[in-house]
Amino acid sequence: MSIVTRRVPEALQAAGLDHYAADYGGSVHELDVELGRAPAPEDLIDLTHGDTRAFTPPPYAEASLRDAVQENTEAYTPYRGSESLRRRLAPRLGALLGRGVDPLGELIITPGTQGGLFAALSALVGRGDVVAIPDPDYFMSERIVAYLGARAVRMPLAVAPDGRLSLAEPGLAAAAEANLLLFSHPNNPTGGVYAAEAIDAIAEYVAAGDRLAIVDQLYCRQLFTGANFRHLAALPGMAERTVTLIGPSKTESMSGYRVGVAVGPPEVVDGMERVLGMASLRTTGYSQQTLRRWMESDADWIAQRAAAHEALRDELLARLRAIEGLTVASPLGSSYVFPDATGTAWGRANPAPRGNALAVALKRAGVLINPGYQFGLGAPAAFRINFSQDAERLVAAVERIGSVLGG
Repeated sequence: MSIVTRRVPEALQAAGLDHYAADYGGSVHELDVELGRAPAPEDLIDLTHGDTRAFTPPPYAEASLRDAVQENTEAYTPYRGSESLRRRLAPRLGALLGRGVDPLGELIITPGTQGGLFAALSALVGRGDVVAIPDPDYFMSERIVAYLGARAVRMPLAVAPDGRLSLAEPGLAAAAEANLLLFSHPNNPTGGVYAAEAIDAIAEYVAAGDRLAIVDQLYCRQLFTGANFRHLAALPGMAERTVTLIGPSKTESMSGYRVGVAVGPPEVVDGMERVLGMASLRTTGYSQQTLRRWMESDADWIAQRAAAHEALRDELLARLRAIEGLTVASPLGSSYVFPDATGTAWGRANPAPRGNALAVALKRAGVLINPGYQFGLGAPAAFRINFSQDAERLVAAVERIGSVLGG
């Protein structure tokens, strides 16, 4: 049997981020493949995503899906989503974001927030464009930018021990050539929240350069004590310059339903609809209806979910900080921590760690994490933990991490 070897398309090749090889010994794609093939024990603890058995979706999700299937009236919707659902969601989103939302022109339902991110970037950037992205930030952002033929300019992110974020010097000034700013808030992977003055500086940067911004606010409802979260779209002049991505995948544990929303300027939403039309026609009609009761009178439920994660965070931080030399900021939201192993015994033995060396060592010990190279070039000895887990398994995972980092 012959195997036809096909050329990898230029766009897909670019998404592998070959330029990371100079620092990490391989492209991001190559390092990911190598990590995936690394051996692991049968009882591997996966900390790359939340455990939806430990934190289950709200009861309305399954009930709404069943109702939609039984009704069988909106298997087909407009490409931007069910009009009746968008009308229902607009006031809730407006109250959350601190800005009015036109359900017909400014709101689109997407196949997860990831689908919203790809559609928004596809509607806004192309070959030769420059996109400013903090370092570290969400692991797929630079890959999508490269896939679309654009170039990312990374801006070092300053993370205070209390989880407050700002863009370090030269920061925004170094990204003067960019025509779009893309960032996550709360930040993925650190769980940090931008200080008020940092969001003000971002707004000034966007407006002064006649730019647009895409902000992934997937975790903006899961905030911890003292977060003082500020929505970029709520600031003067920002509603018409900002695309906000949000959804129930994480806080509400509804990743399996693959549904999210985006709010932005009508002309951008029009472009996103065209992208979705080509990629998937629409978000799955029945899954859209799981949003019927999303953000409806759920303040107590959200408070309980956030409090449970804040307690897990505190326990996890205490255990991680007991590992000699490991440093970690306290997240103000999300379910992520981003510890840095540079000062540990492992870090001292590996002063110039290869991109996935730590991740491979941890996987061999029975813990799967997201390595620092996935989020940028600035944290080679860092790794991301999603602590939305069963408490006992999380403790076991930290014990295994300590056995590796302790040398």
